[in-house]
Formats: sequence, structure tokens, C-alpha cells
Amino acid sequence: MSAAVGETVKPLANYPELRQAGGLLFVSGMSARQADGTIAGTTRVANGTAIHDVAEQLRVILRKVGETLTRNGGSIADIVDVTVFLTDMRDYRAMNDEYNIWFASDGPARTTVGVRELPHPDMVVELKVVARAPT
Repeated sequence: MSAAVGETVKPLANYPELRQAGGLLFVSGMSARQADGTIAGTTRVANGTAIHDVAEQLRVILRKVGETLTRNGGSIADIVDVTVFLTDMRDYRAMNDEYNIWFASDGPARTTVGVRELPHPDMVVELKVVARAPT
């Protein structure tokens, strides 16, 4: 479950959730981390092994990005650039399937980067987003 509208997840260091520069909004890297510290899209089985759902994590992240932009006068439709960080490129197809629900082919420019790890072992995807600032 994602954070409720208006509920922000506090960054782990001293950086803003969003920064405006000129006509652009730069959203800091966003993960599926919840306010209680859990990571959405993660299920633990009886032996303690974690099962990660990259599509669910991406869905939660995009909701959080949308809520962040809404609080700052924008919306998901204002996104012009997305950088996707994946810890396992075998998740690329599942990530794309969810991404394609949110954006059409004329949507934001996008780069996907395979990374060794993210700040928490249950995070399998993170987004960095740039959007148009409200006029």
C-alpha cells in the first residue's frame, strides 16, 4: 500500500523531496519505502526469504511521484524525463509492462540503468523524475 495523499516518506538524508529550478521540477530518487520503513511489493515467506514484485514497487513509486507533483502544483502528465534504476535486469519486462500502463509512447523520455543495489535490500526499483513546473 502506498503512502496516503499528503503523507510523505521522510528522506533518509538531508535532501528535498522535490526541487524547482526554472521551469522544471526535479523529484529526488523515489522508492517503494513506506512511512513505517517497510518496502511495498515485498513479501516474506515462511523461511524468511523475500519475494519482490517489481511491478507493485513501480506502481507505488509512480503513485508517490504523482502525489509529490500534485502537492507542488503538477501532475504525472507533467513528467518529461524518467530514470529507472533496476537491481535485476531480468525484471525489465515486468517493469516495462507496469510502466506502459502509466505512460504512452509519446510520454516522458526514459533511461533504464541496471544497478548493483539500492539503499535497502528489498528495494528492487527506484525512479528519478523531472517534470514541467506549473505555470
